Formats: sequence, C-alpha cells, structure tokens
Amino acid sequence: MDRLRIVISCNGRWEQLVYGSQRSNKSVLHLVCKIDKCKWKLIAVRRDEGTYFQVRSYESEHSYPLEEVHRRHRQVSTVIIGEVIAHRLQQHNGHLMRLKDIMTDMKIMFGIQVMYSKAHAGLSYAIILTYGSHEETFQHLSTFGYVLEQQNSGTVIELQCMEDNKFLYFFMALGASIKCFRRCMRLVIAVDDTFLKRRFRGTMFVATTQDSNEQAYPIAFGYGDSENNASWEWFLDSLKGALGHIDDLVFIFD
Repeated sequence: MDRLRIVISCNGRWEQLVYGSQRSNKSVLHLVCKIDKCKWKLIAVRRDEGTYFQVRSYESEHSYPLEEVHRRHRQVSTVIIGEVIAHRLQQHNGHLMRLKDIMTDMKIMFGIQVMYSKAHAGLSYAIILTYGSHEETFQHLSTFGYVLEQQNSGTVIELQCMEDNKFLYFFMALGASIKCFRRCMRLVIAVDDTFLKRRFRGTMFVATTQDSNEQAYPIAFGYGDSENNASWEWFLDSLKGALGHIDDLVFIFD
C-alpha cells in the first residue's frame, strides 16, 4: 500500500492534487479530493492477500479550478521527496545536494513549495534508499571486509567489537596499497585523524604517503569510537601488523 500511495502522490505532484483518505485499511485504499464537492476519487483493492492492488473505481476529472489547491501540497511527503532525490544522488555519483537546491528544484520541477525541515527529512530518506541505513552499513562491515580480503590479495581487515557485540574499531589496508608502499614509495607515513559528525560519531584515522608525483597515496584507513590513546594504539598496531617490519620507517603526526 505504501508503494501505491507513492505512485498516487507522484501523480498528484503533476496535477497539483490534494487528496484525503476515506475508509481505507490494509486491504482497501479509498481516496477522495479534499476540495468540497469535487468528484475526483480512487478506490483500489488488494488482490488475494498479495502486494498488488487493483483499481476498482477511478474518477479522474476534477470539478474545481486548480487555483484553489493549497500550494504547499501536503501530500508531497518525505517519502516522495526522498524518491526524487535518490535518483538525483545516483545521477551525481553520490554527491549530496544542498537543502536550498532541493527546495528550489521542487519548486521549479513541480511548482510546489517545500519547507526546509521536509527537504532535510527527504534528503535523509534518499540517503537511506541509496546507501542503506547507518545501522545496516555497520552490520555489513564484517561481510564487506571478508569480501575485500577474498577478492584483493594481501588486504588486511581488522574489526573489533565490545563485549555486547557493538561495533568499536575498524581497520582496512588494501593489498595493492601495501605492496606498492613497500616496493615503490619513500618510507615516510603521515598519520592523521578527523571527527565524524553525523548520527554515529567517532574518529576516522588515515595513513598516507607521497608518490613520485608528490600526490597523496593512501595506505590504510581506520575508525575508532573517539580520539583517545586506546583508539590510536589500536590503529597503529593494526598498521604495523599490515605493513610488517620495515627498517628506517618514519612517521609524521599532525
């Protein structure tokens, strides 16, 4: 039923339709126009306890001027905005859109005014549709690491959880990066960290060097619950285990 509501709302976006629900339940969706005395209505019935609905009755004509429709269009929900933005995220290779641009695009594309809070909620939902939720991402780390190790020879993945099986530390160094550093790079590693500021906070660690073109060359990445001695020690121990013993190795810390 959620998908059916999305399709109807998308149609409403184009027609500037504002609708309300009457006598709807899990098996029947009965929609009418919110403008008094308008004859527009739609009745759809679920087929055989499945996921498909069959439209039984549909009056497509409206009996009122479109100017009477509320310009804020209450039916443009977070889900609808999220689905529109999700396609844009895929087209722009995952580059996030500014909320101001989302509000402007909805106005230009569909002639509707979207509030800042709804644009923010829509963007958050679009990120979940595109990349999955934060919880799902953390749950997949173990599988992600296993596949990396199987498909990339020499790759080192370290994952540590707390006693209650909650995520604590993560370390990743690709086999190709390790091999190239040991064979071709100057033996200098710059180590730094940065704070993560979204829902699940923590600290990301990175170890890089410089190639012959004086460009940054990543060696390893890590994640810890915070910037403390325990997190730093765990990351550096993991880095040492991945690289092995190297004479005359120099570290630079910011």
